[in-house]
Amino acid sequence: MRRKSARRWWLDPTPVVVVPAALGLLMAACASLHNTPAQDLAWDRWTACHGQISGTDIRTVQLDGRISFWSNGPADGLSMVDCLAQAGKDGSALPEPISEIRPKGAG
Repeated sequence: MRRKSARRWWLDPTPVVVVPAALGLLMAACASLHNTPAQDLAWDRWTACHGQISGTDIRTVQLDGRISFWSNGPADGLSMVDCLAQAGKDGSALPEPISEIRPKGAG
């Protein structure tokens, strides 16, 4: 009875294909973690205003630069929206920010 020879793991070409493909996907995923120019601009404006306006916390900055944030009340939200508008008056336009009253228990 003749036994088939077992393929040695070090001769298996699968890792040669799988490892580079996995590394390529990982590198692409990491590259997508960088902010867009619009997001960087939005963060700069938020940072400038957040030091002046209390009672607000950022939630998200979308790829197009739209800022979504929570405020403690309508006055805080309006103050931040006005500040962000002033911070951007001489620069590139960004979408209108979205202000929401902070839900109970958040923040």
